[in-house]
Amino acid sequence: MSIFNKFGDIILKTLSFIGMLILAIPKIPEKLRNINKDDLKNKIDTESLKDNISKIREESGVEDKISKLTHKTPEKSEEPLEIPEDIAKLSKEMESSESDVVFISGNFSPKEKEKTILRLQILSATFLAISIIYIFNFIALPIYIVLGVLIAGYIIYVLFKRVKLMYSQDFNAYRDFFLMYLAVGIILVLVSNNSNFVMAFSFDFFPSLTVLIFAVIAVVAVFLIFRIRYYRNYTYGKVVESGKNTAYVKVEYDIRSNVKPDIYIVENSCGAVEGDVVKLKLEEKLMSMSGNKPVSIMEKVEKLF
Repeated sequence: MSIFNKFGDIILKTLSFIGMLILAIPKIPEKLRNINKDDLKNKIDTESLKDNISKIREESGVEDKISKLTHKTPEKSEEPLEIPEDIAKLSKEMESSESDVVFISGNFSPKEKEKTILRLQILSATFLAISIIYIFNFIALPIYIVLGVLIAGYIIYVLFKRVKLMYSQDFNAYRDFFLMYLAVGIILVLVSNNSNFVMAFSFDFFPSLTVLIFAVIAVVAVFLIFRIRYYRNYTYGKVVESGKNTAYVKVEYDIRSNVKPDIYIVENSCGAVEGDVVKLKLEEKLMSMSGNKPVSIMEKVEKLF
């Protein structure tokens, strides 16, 4: 028996055990209701139990200690602690409107964030690529499983150990974006192994072209789902240099608005100065590889770390 057969047996036994537990759970209340309370009372000698409890209380002197505590004069309540001015000020700022606040998480430089996102993009593309390579039988199933588990595991690790700290407010968007591409690779493999499904939509001259078409459709579907759920037509940046009507603004990578990290020159109609964190309006481009471009400052916002 090969190692994969053994592994399969272990999985089947585990799932069988879980199924037995799930089927047994609804029967628990019925079994509890069928328990005869009189039998339980008969089995328990209540008189001897009371005698034992009384004996323990007398030996330990619990009652004397309780009476001393109850007759003890109450102490004066402590004076309320004074809240430092800086903490009170921070609390008031956090209670202000959410639209005026940008939460920046973690002590990561823009370069670290850019490299992390780029690494995730490369890994996601690699997972899709090896899925397609396996579909065309260029690599064996064991190799695909090993590579797929390693790549998917590393993507999940980076998402929850680094991206969650870097982009805590938008973490759900980053998580769903990269996990959806992992799902696309797995779905393509499952579809390719279903010969009936592939042949139903295949081309006579090149049946395997069906898989590539489904890959393109799946990628476009992920893009549209993500855009509908998470897309926003603005982003945030920091003014590095300001002029009379324009300003240079440094923007970090923003997956929700599809803005690439760079320094952009934008219209400055609200008088933002160097060091201000600002909300930026975008020039939107559908399916643009270069991303959307900030064009003007909408308003100044506060920055909380």
